[in-house]
Amino acid sequence: SEETRAATVWFKKYAKRVTYRNPENMRLTAWFIPHKGHRYAIICHGYGSRAECMRHRGKSFYDLGFNILMPNARAHGDSAGDWIGMGWPERKDIIGWIYEVIRRDKDAHILLYGESMGAATVMMTAGEQLPPQVKLAIEDCGYTSVWDQAKAAVKDLYGGAMGVFIPAVSLASKVKFGYSFREASALNQIRRCKIPVLFIHGEADALVPCAMVYRLYEAANCDKQLLTVPGAGHCLSASVAPKLYWSAVRSFIERYIDR
Repeated sequence: SEETRAATVWFKKYAKRVTYRNPENMRLTAWFIPHKGHRYAIICHGYGSRAECMRHRGKSFYDLGFNILMPNARAHGDSAGDWIGMGWPERKDIIGWIYEVIRRDKDAHILLYGESMGAATVMMTAGEQLPPQVKLAIEDCGYTSVWDQAKAAVKDLYGGAMGVFIPAVSLASKVKFGYSFREASALNQIRRCKIPVLFIHGEADALVPCAMVYRLYEAANCDKQLLTVPGAGHCLSASVAPKLYWSAVRSFIERYIDR
């Protein structure tokens, strides 16, 4: 599409690679596209994807006046890491990137945006103690917890027969990586969240059930807004209803970004 082509040209022309070493001594990479002014959007990709696959989103936020930072999650793209944490350890990496932005510009006004696993990462990050420069979060098709998502995926793929293995895999995760699937909960984090959150979900999402967004929205005690898009599959709300999507995003941003 024209939009995809424009985003590709924009990305090739302006994107610069930046790196950051997290406290675990992993070298994490991101693409940075500078803009004038103090607005920054940190954009988180989904499971098995990579930062540059979010360039169409990056371009949309750039057009709204944002400097763009698109990190490669650990074990994605050319970021280090041997395993994917489904958002839980990644939340600490995003906090690291937040402080990298602030180091560059202490007057930054930061927005967090993510899709799918990136959306779960954003919600998990939003429940932590964040510096005042972080103004709001937008999540598109995030799951309530790794446990719930594992159950939904198993049900979808195997009709629930494999569900008996989830507790075992969760326990293995606890032993090996230090957290269980139940602990890795966007729902619990969203209860603690202090920044405004815009929740978006496609009503026809077959991967992350739309029912999850209602639980997340309900659990949030912060300023919040919900947008569900009829007929939209997983992370396809912006394609199905672009005007609705971007007008909701724009008005939410304008309400909170310059506070």
